[in-house]
Amino acid sequence: MKTCHVCGCEVDDRELVCPDCGATVVKHSGTLSIKSVEESKRKLNPMGMTVSTGSGLTDILRNESEFDSVDVDDDFFGGSIPLGMAKTVIDDDVKQKSDVGKVFGKVFKILFIIALIYGVYWLVTNVFMNRDVIETHKEAIEIYVDAVNNNDAEKMEKIIPSYLNDPSAPAKKITDELENVTIDRYDIIKVTDYTDSEIESLQEEIKLATTKTANIKEAVTVKVRFYGTTKNSSGQAVEKNNEVDLVFILVKDNWLLETESYKAPDIK
Repeated sequence: MKTCHVCGCEVDDRELVCPDCGATVVKHSGTLSIKSVEESKRKLNPMGMTVSTGSGLTDILRNESEFDSVDVDDDFFGGSIPLGMAKTVIDDDVKQKSDVGKVFGKVFKILFIIALIYGVYWLVTNVFMNRDVIETHKEAIEIYVDAVNNNDAEKMEKIIPSYLNDPSAPAKKITDELENVTIDRYDIIKVTDYTDSEIESLQEEIKLATTKTANIKEAVTVKVRFYGTTKNSSGQAVEKNNEVDLVFILVKDNWLLETESYKAPDIK
């Protein structure tokens, strides 16, 4: 005989339901109910995981008719779903999250290194080398005129292509040869774009002359009429004007003077 945990009535061992109060009871060495089993199961499986098992308490609860033939003891609780299983699943989940975190960490490091390299490059090219971006060939002409009028080789250097080994040498050469020239104003008469084949030919010429590749994106010939003065042998300023062709090339983001065309503004 067994005792109902609710009303204390004695219940035949073959009965699963108390005839007096209707509570469900199970066979055990003491007083034990399905409710007690569920509470014990929750303690052993705190994560509330649902696990399909082939034996153990889960199977007993699924088939109540077998209660008479199965002895329930403390070692049986949990069947094949011990705490170790829940811990293993948690550890696997933590490991997966850790692996994902490592991947994102590596990607972040790579992006950071790329950004750092670009930042150093920008700093060197735009600050230490003091090269402002010259967005149009019109801006390049303005720099050219200002450098000629002030005999300023440093300013002329701003429009000298970086592929030249010594940028200051051609800049100084240009300003020295035009030191007696003053440009008062100028008119742009015509702008002619280079074709792709002409750009390729120009790049080959530059490579032969400097052993460097210019990587020219665009090139134009600008026909300009300069109005100004030049000093004669007596040092007197004589008004002159001359129509010249200046070649400008787009290298990276800067419009620069193709240095072989610097002689054109000779208005002596």
